[in-house]
Amino acid sequence: MSSEWIIVAAAFVSSISLIALLQWIYRKTSPFHKAVNKIPGPIPLPVVGNFFDLLGGFDHILEKLQIKWPEKYGEIYRVFIGSACSICITSPELLEKIMNSRTILEKGANYNYFRSWLGDGLLISSGDKWKQRRRLLTPAFHFQILENFLPFFNEQSAILCDQIEKRMVEAKAEIDVYPLFIRCTLDIICGSAMGTVVNAQTQNSEYLHSAIRIREILVERNRKPWLSSDWFFALTPLGREQKSVLKVIHQFTDNVIFQRRQYLNEMKQKHATPYIKDKRRPLLDLLLQTADDETVLTQENIREEISTFMFAGHDTTAAAMSWFLYCMATNPQCQDRVFDELHDIFGASDRPCSFDDLSYMKYLEYCMKETLRLYPSAPSFGRQISKDMKLGKYMIPAGCDLKIMAYGLHRNPRIYPNPNEYNPERFFPDQCADRHPYAFIPFSAGPRNCIGQKFAMVEMKVILSTLTRRYKFHLSPLSPRPIPSFRVVLEPMNGMHIVVSKR
Repeated sequence: MSSEWIIVAAAFVSSISLIALLQWIYRKTSPFHKAVNKIPGPIPLPVVGNFFDLLGGFDHILEKLQIKWPEKYGEIYRVFIGSACSICITSPELLEKIMNSRTILEKGANYNYFRSWLGDGLLISSGDKWKQRRRLLTPAFHFQILENFLPFFNEQSAILCDQIEKRMVEAKAEIDVYPLFIRCTLDIICGSAMGTVVNAQTQNSEYLHSAIRIREILVERNRKPWLSSDWFFALTPLGREQKSVLKVIHQFTDNVIFQRRQYLNEMKQKHATPYIKDKRRPLLDLLLQTADDETVLTQENIREEISTFMFAGHDTTAAAMSWFLYCMATNPQCQDRVFDELHDIFGASDRPCSFDDLSYMKYLEYCMKETLRLYPSAPSFGRQISKDMKLGKYMIPAGCDLKIMAYGLHRNPRIYPNPNEYNPERFFPDQCADRHPYAFIPFSAGPRNCIGQKFAMVEMKVILSTLTRRYKFHLSPLSPRPIPSFRVVLEPMNGMHIVVSKR
């Protein structure tokens, strides 16, 4: 090596060392770091923080953040990714102050990655805009509206059964049920949100591929801090692919909005109603009516809300139902009890599920809740704070992200003895009466709780009751066990392989 290169290398090393030294001094002396350093947590490295601690698969990240570090540092700890500080919480008492607040409503910084897809929809928006949209959309999820969707849920459940039986013929052993649930819930949310079905269960389409691919791209970006800059990400192959995928999704959504508006206008001119034979009123119709009556929603506003519900009501439900079948397969005594309850309701008939039937599915609901405790579809969610706040015995400075660790909270042994054990009796009324109200938050809680949680529970009850009445579920000794992974949604990293047999 020439002397010039040695001088350049030495200068580079010196510069890096100086930067690291200055950052170390800053982290020791700044008011922000003085405050967060009082909170326990893993020791951060200069520049990169705890980035290297979290290298590995999505299963490793989940276990480290939500189980191992809470065990080591307690129910509140801090972690640095680069210079960004997150405060991670698995205490229901501390979470109550955050989630019940009327001022801590802004979502975490990572949600910004979704803006290219979801715009400023209900999931991401804040302030007066969020409050206005929340008030506008709430009526779309009234129980009376949900009742009108029940025939549609039954119809899609029957198609799912057909697809399962087709796979039972083709497969020699187990079936990976997760992709089947993905397609089923995509058809359901398309029909419910947009009033159109893409036939994802029976056909392949460019929209189906794009709807699945966009989330994969966002997950990939989220795990690579060097892609956080929008302008740099746009120059990468992944950024260019995202642009192409979003073009397909937005064109499809815009086309559906245009066609639905035309249809509703035709009905209006004929003084007719589109809901005589089919009482379903998709969310899109509510948005279009509001746009026409009050001129407060643009085409872009409507698209971002539809896209938000497509995202929030699709993969989350598919993941939850996949984990439910796994819990039934690994706990046959619970599966038998669910079937006995359903047999008491339906007898030997194969009639579709009615709205009245749902209220009698008590044990099924306990099993669903215990599944969501162990495998919450949203394993964590975030809030940003704009001013200093006292949380427990610590002062949290403005600029921190608050990470609500639902997966770790639900497995907190202080709240749930033997937390890894599947035990639906935890949700018997007498067992959970004294439990902290923020100890179980699969749909978040407080003002920013999931607006579609009733929709999701009804949808899952219809589908899961239909499947359990028809099939038995168990695991083959040769089947790979599902690995929970932290990819926005808590999905099985290696699929959900279940042996399905007819009853």
